[in-house]
Amino acid sequence: MRHHKAGFTLVELVVAFLILTVGVVAILELVGQSALNARYAQDKTTATTLAQQKLEELLAQPNLEVGETEGDFGDRYPQFRWRAQVSEVATNTSSLIANPSSLPLLRLSVVVEWRYRRRGQSVQLETLQSAFPLLHPQEAAMQQTEDMLPTVPGALPMGGEGQ
Repeated sequence: MRHHKAGFTLVELVVAFLILTVGVVAILELVGQSALNARYAQDKTTATTLAQQKLEELLAQPNLEVGETEGDFGDRYPQFRWRAQVSEVATNTSSLIANPSSLPLLRLSVVVEWRYRRRGQSVQLETLQSAFPLLHPQEAAMQQTEDMLPTVPGALPMGGEGQ
């Protein structure tokens, strides 16, 4: 009579080991890729924040000059560089004739660049700036109506004391 021993054959062990190896390699690939994605997301968020800060710095300048400037963010963010461009937006000449006090709009563009996996990456933010505050059409109509109201000497302005 033959005795049948319970256990695994060498072929079964090799196949099981291969399946386990493929699974572990796939999991390690996913972990590595997610770490790279997290790093890219962090860099893009940092670049966007830096671009917003640089744009705010430009908007805070009282006399903004048309032209291009560039620089870096110092030792705190050595991998990031910025480039800013200020240009005039072409205006319709008929609007200048109708309203000679209107000044052209300025377009501000800030680009922050960095390298990620040996490839250049960038974030660009743009905005417009006017020398005069721009009003919503309803606000402009209300202001125009207030400007046309006659003033009475000694009268309290609307929204003054007693209201």
